[in-house]
Amino acid sequence: MKRVGCLYRVSTYKQTYQNDIPVQREACLKFINKKEDWKFEKEYIELGVSGYKTNTDKRDALQYIKQDVIDKKIDVFLVFMFDRIGRQEKETPLVVKWLIEQVIEVWSVNEGQRTIKNRDDILINYITYWQAEGESIKTSLRSTERRIQLTKEGVYMGYYPPYGYKLVDSDEITKIGKIRKKLEIYPDEAKIIKKIFYLFLDKEYGTNKIAIFLNCNNIERRKKGIKWNDQAILEIIRNPIYKGYVSFMKRTRRKDIYSRNKRNKWILADKANNDIIIIEENDWDKANSILDARSRNGKRVIRLLSGLTRCGYCNSHITPKGKGKYVYMYCKEKQNTGYCEYTGNYRADKLENIVSDEIKKYLLTFKKVNLKQMIKNNNNKINRRKEKLNQINREIIVSENRLQELKHNIINALMENNEDKKIKINQDIKCLVNKLKDLNNNKEIITNEILKFNEDIDKVKDFIPNWINEFDEATLEDRRIIVKKII
Repeated sequence: MKRVGCLYRVSTYKQTYQNDIPVQREACLKFINKKEDWKFEKEYIELGVSGYKTNTDKRDALQYIKQDVIDKKIDVFLVFMFDRIGRQEKETPLVVKWLIEQVIEVWSVNEGQRTIKNRDDILINYITYWQAEGESIKTSLRSTERRIQLTKEGVYMGYYPPYGYKLVDSDEITKIGKIRKKLEIYPDEAKIIKKIFYLFLDKEYGTNKIAIFLNCNNIERRKKGIKWNDQAILEIIRNPIYKGYVSFMKRTRRKDIYSRNKRNKWILADKANNDIIIIEENDWDKANSILDARSRNGKRVIRLLSGLTRCGYCNSHITPKGKGKYVYMYCKEKQNTGYCEYTGNYRADKLENIVSDEIKKYLLTFKKVNLKQMIKNNNNKINRRKEKLNQINREIIVSENRLQELKHNIINALMENNEDKKIKINQDIKCLVNKLKDLNNNKEIITNEILKFNEDIDKVKDFIPNWINEFDEATLEDRRIIVKKII
């Protein structure tokens, strides 16, 4: 008997509750039952995963499928339609080709078997996903155009309300029969928005100082336990929703990469909605003009001690701030939240000179230094990070197994039409997805740290012959490595 693995995928979480997954599953199981030498072995579920925007190497289900193929756990790979595998003309045909090369039969309920026996088959395989990607692009353009149209009409299209608002049912029904949501001012949060603009315009507070004021007065953000910071204040002041204009295209996503668009690229409603105005338009425009005048163009300047110094009070990083020779080192925690007793500051150039002089004095004795201890310390740091990496990998495996379990449970909830169960499972899935994202980010950070430790020690070794001259003549980045290693 041939063991069959089935893949079900929907591009958005909304489709999860529109019977898309159960339809795919039922069709696949019926198709298997028609084959006498087939038996259902395993299923792979992707909820809210775009086959066009998400690269194949970032799709967990495809990675599980590849591993099961390598481990000889399935003989047939079945999907409802071939575009469930993906919609990328460059990557998806290679996935299909790889499966067939592993002697796996690749089938679609609606389109039959896909083979690659000659050049014509290769061309058909490519054309299939070239067309699928084209359809995704068209769908994306139609969706974007529709969102632009609705935004201009003043319809809020977001899933979550901005700070200062809540989502309530409107009298309008969407094309798919859902009640459209609309924004309504949330008085408690609206007071905070007005306070922020008051402090910025009337008291002439900067974004850092406003964040400190809110934190010191125990004014909480919507998500409990998260402190106010300058970026959160900046996002509020920049958001045109507070003067009554809903907006779209503030960010653009290309594949898996998000980028912020300039304000002239934003799509705004043709007219303000008086029901959601918290800040008068003149005040909003004035605040944003001030921000424009304060904004600095150009790249961030890296200095010798950037990221290498910490506050003696709160252990937060001390970062440079200012221009020219008037660059001072400030406590980052003090700037962002105000939770630090640190009150002084130091001229960055003077501090760098003091540190450089001390480094040079130390380098005079370095010819006698045996690097064995330095390498040993370096290896200890690497080993500690490897232990942490192993712990993260274990947590990832547990979380991924739990996620697969929840994805299977949601199908049962859909079949039972149990609304409470669906909502609970969906919340659990979102929490696990966020946890996995954080774990993978930490994994990447630690992996990069291990690589950096190895690179740094190699660079330090290269400077042994003549430390003083090498330090004076080295590039800023190399000098930073030496300072970091010695300190």
